[in-house]
Amino acid sequence: MSPARHSIGWRRHVIAAFTDHLALKASAVLVAVVLWFVVAAREPTEEVVSVRFAPQLDSALVLRDPPPMIRALVIGRPNEILKLSNTPLVIRRPITSDAPDTLVLSLRTSDVEVPEGVEVIVRDVQPRTLTLRFEAIAGRRVEVRSALLVRAAAGMSPVILRFDPESVLVRGPRRTVARLRAISTVSDSITPDTLPHLVDLDTAGLGVVVRPPQVKAVFGARRR
Repeated sequence: MSPARHSIGWRRHVIAAFTDHLALKASAVLVAVVLWFVVAAREPTEEVVSVRFAPQLDSALVLRDPPPMIRALVIGRPNEILKLSNTPLVIRRPITSDAPDTLVLSLRTSDVEVPEGVEVIVRDVQPRTLTLRFEAIAGRRVEVRSALLVRAAAGMSPVILRFDPESVLVRGPRRTVARLRAISTVSDSITPDTLPHLVDLDTAGLGVVVRPPQVKAVFGARRR
């Protein structure tokens, strides 16, 4: 066979390899691609995902800064990791009222809560420490307690006493506010009347501002 014929025959074989049975070859390629995706979807992979920080703060605590950005390295199947876009990982840490104004927290992988129904493993968390800064001044509502001596007039039916409002807003140093459970009225004697009595609150020595500084003492007949 001459070299020219040999070259022509070789070219025909190459062209035939790409053009003959195109449908069958396309099906084979498609099956191979599908199998690759199926295997890849089952193979565990590593990915960095966001973690929501949800501290369980005492009512007297107010964060000065927005919650910091936290990320975690997780391992799992791609479809499981994809679930975290709708139900993210979360860290919840209880923080009591006696926390300092600047608190440094250490973070561990065990602190990260994986949502129910999501099968991933947390391998790492970054950063390893968080610095939280709290407002030095805080405010909250506390109940009003009575230090009044009620002197009922002779022949009067028993009465009940309530205050309007029943709670007041106290504002001051955070730790002082956190320790307050109630604000007392001043010690005084009072005679029941159909009209409300204006009563001062005893704020001497508390080191806080109370609003309002007075409440109404309201009497009503006790049901028999």
